[in-house]
Amino acid sequence: MQAIRVHPAPPSEPAYSPTNPAPPSALHLDTIAIPKPTEHGQLLVRIKATTIIRDMLTWPETYERAFPVLGHDFSGIVTEVFSGASNSSDSSSGDPGSSALKPSDEVFGMAHADRGSTWAEYALVTANEVALKPRGMGWEEAAALPLSAQTAYEALFEHAGIPAPSIISTSTKTRQDDADGAAQQLQVLVTGAAGGVGIYLVQLAASAGVHVVAATSSNERNESFLRGLGADEVVEYGQLENDVDRFDVIVDAVGGDVLTQCWKYVKGSGTLVTVDSASFDFVAEHRRRGISREGVKALFFIVEGSGPVLRSLADLVDRGRLKSFVAESFPIARAKEAYEYANGRYSGRGKILLTL
Repeated sequence: MQAIRVHPAPPSEPAYSPTNPAPPSALHLDTIAIPKPTEHGQLLVRIKATTIIRDMLTWPETYERAFPVLGHDFSGIVTEVFSGASNSSDSSSGDPGSSALKPSDEVFGMAHADRGSTWAEYALVTANEVALKPRGMGWEEAAALPLSAQTAYEALFEHAGIPAPSIISTSTKTRQDDADGAAQQLQVLVTGAAGGVGIYLVQLAASAGVHVVAATSSNERNESFLRGLGADEVVEYGQLENDVDRFDVIVDAVGGDVLTQCWKYVKGSGTLVTVDSASFDFVAEHRRRGISREGVKALFFIVEGSGPVLRSLADLVDRGRLKSFVAESFPIARAKEAYEYANGRYSGRGKILLTL
């Protein structure tokens, strides 16, 4: 099969590493053997589309093995299931719904961060990393969904504690009661709302029936788009100065000064979550700087992903309550160009895709 692999540095140069990352020229289209499922819960998927994420060549896991095949998000067709698998619940996946997958099923998903390997014609994944592809969604749109949408889902519904849209009525945009017993709408702020994760945070929060305030650097460029995703309000960051102690939940996708300011906007008993990877230690750092607040649940997390979450996302897509965005797609033979494009300044919304 064909696969994009990261080749090592020439002998005359220092070895590639997170501090000396490989250039795009190290990405080569090679012919390698097709992997085989060897364990319960493993599936072989014929990849139809996969995503390129900015800065993948700087990630530590890229250099944990020789000639790595990168890539996590994907869509494709199941071609083989480990022959020892049964029709009963697969204990290795921990997900009863995953054991029904079979050859010819059209699926989408996200390979675990410690493996990757979807920049190839075929990839081995586990049953708990995939779900049936939404019926009305194309290969590219489906591949663009898993990483960013699962990150948004886990931030809102697992870490911030908002009830997921599948178990509440979206017509009842309420969750808290004030002292008079009147229904009070849950206030949720999303920063970086027009970005790769932000667009899913806005859609999922809106589907959950909360009041969504989408923060962006430019209302002129993004207000109409974000309101179309379900935002109740769209504001530029300077406008938030009047919103001290307003928000029950803030999910930040920006980091830096924006994240620092969020401590003022979250309620004293609220939740502040960031998905900005550069802010992984923000709680300890902000505590040292004296800008954190007692009583606020604050955290950074790394997305785990699961079959049940993917199936929830697929259900929302099928019901017209969630859509994905593809900025540009390239054939796998143009992976170098695609990686450079993904790391540049492009005007489209959504993910950069490799297609096979």
